[in-house]
Amino acid sequence: MVKKKVIVINLIKIAITLIVIVIADRLFNDYYNSLDKAYTIGELGSTYKPYGQGTKVRFSFTFQGKVNNSQNGIGNNEIKKDQNTYLIEVPIKDIRKSKILWDYPVPDTLKAPYEGWDEIPEFLKKREVEN
Repeated sequence: MVKKKVIVINLIKIAITLIVIVIADRLFNDYYNSLDKAYTIGELGSTYKPYGQGTKVRFSFTFQGKVNNSQNGIGNNEIKKDQNTYLIEVPIKDIRKSKILWDYPVPDTLKAPYEGWDEIPEFLKKREVEN
């Protein structure tokens, strides 16, 4: 009887923890999506794998004349040897939360404006469709 109560209590704790994680993730995504963003070009750096987590990649980008560094999880994305630059989504008021847009690789020769683009440039959207 006591074992059953312990099991039920542990299952309730697990369920509550999962619900809190889902709600926190949703709140963070809503917050991130509400931020004003600009788009610039970033260069990939080294990869590393924190204990118990997926592989991450460091990257740098220039925004408003300042070089910034950040990191993103790679997830299911593949880093090609010859592709080193990608479009970066930059939340203007919280640059630390910048992220790589894996679907938008850009040529090494492309340069972004000083304050980035207000939206993803059309010529990159067309380039994505062509690939």
